[in-house]
Amino acid sequence: MNLIRGQKVKLSDLTKSLDIEVGIHIEYGGPDSIDVTCFGVDQNNRLSDDRYFIFFNQPTSPENALSKIGPVAGDSERFMVNLSKLPNTIKKLVFTVAMDGSGAMNQISRGYLRVLVKNEELVRFPFLGSEFSTEKAIIVGEIYFKDLWRLAAVGQGFNGGLSALLKHFGGVDISAASPSLMQSAPSTPPSPKINISKVTMEKRGDKKTVDLRKRGGIQPIHINLNWEQSITRKGFFSASETVNADLDLGCMFVLKDGSMGIIQALGDMFGSKNERPFIYLDKNDRSGQSSDGENLFIMRPDIIDVILIFTFIYKGNANFADVNGRIAIKDELDNVILLRLDNPDKRRTFCAICNIRNIGDKIEITKEEKYFKGHREADKHYRFGFKWTTVNKD
Repeated sequence: MNLIRGQKVKLSDLTKSLDIEVGIHIEYGGPDSIDVTCFGVDQNNRLSDDRYFIFFNQPTSPENALSKIGPVAGDSERFMVNLSKLPNTIKKLVFTVAMDGSGAMNQISRGYLRVLVKNEELVRFPFLGSEFSTEKAIIVGEIYFKDLWRLAAVGQGFNGGLSALLKHFGGVDISAASPSLMQSAPSTPPSPKINISKVTMEKRGDKKTVDLRKRGGIQPIHINLNWEQSITRKGFFSASETVNADLDLGCMFVLKDGSMGIIQALGDMFGSKNERPFIYLDKNDRSGQSSDGENLFIMRPDIIDVILIFTFIYKGNANFADVNGRIAIKDELDNVILLRLDNPDKRRTFCAICNIRNIGDKIEITKEEKYFKGHREADKHYRFGFKWTTVNKD
């Protein structure tokens, strides 16, 4: 079932479930990045609770009613939505796309918003780039409550980018706001203050430094790996096949005192949060159902010398060309550095993602994205000098 712009439909006419998925796809071959977001707003169309603004710095709401899980099955971005878990104050979910750069929405070729249940499409709203002009954003669609939950195909162009959308819904971008804008008048409720700044490391060898003492203390570093866990592709004789992949995140490290080691789920080497090396892997999801990928935390970056962040395909018949791997490196102020594994090598299943080096009160992050046959070959290249033994994969 396809909708046209302005058309509305009751969700109950499509499904009895309140546990749905929303997929958004944008076809764009230009150099600018596209941000796909969801604003959970109140009855006044205001973002009164910034925890329900779902974007690259905040992919999940507090009770997991909303979560942004990345590209899935052809969607540029997929959202998991459990309407029954939303607080009563959230009356509308607004799905938007915004261009981060000099381009405009008339430069995209086409796009769509669709609603699914258990990965089965129920309804789709397709649109073309030619329907827009020089707008920097689109309000694509809304799921709103009016006696019951409904879906609206909006397709409305918006002149500003993501920061302007945030302001439109009552929030303040603290990465761009002046001090005067960050002070609310005593007679008005304070606007939610949100940091939507990000840096994308595009090329191998790109570097970025992070200040460790922005609040007067050491700032922990959070590294998130996510990927497309299930992909449909053409197999032999044009038949479709489902490709599944389980990626593991880990690191090789050397501390300033000369001690060294490896953090990874393979071999149950999860590290430690409260003692040396103060690097730990929070979990390892073998089910493929985790929406937030895998997470590595560097609690004391001040004591490291060098860390090599890596990932490898643990199980599955995929390769790095299939999985669309992406990494977000965050500090406690929600500053984000994004890296994509966008130059994959189909023949190799181990990727050295980036190097993190301590340079005094800062750390320097360098994009590596180099592919190897496995741990040993990467170790030899980066000269850590570990002794390797075989570990069975269970």
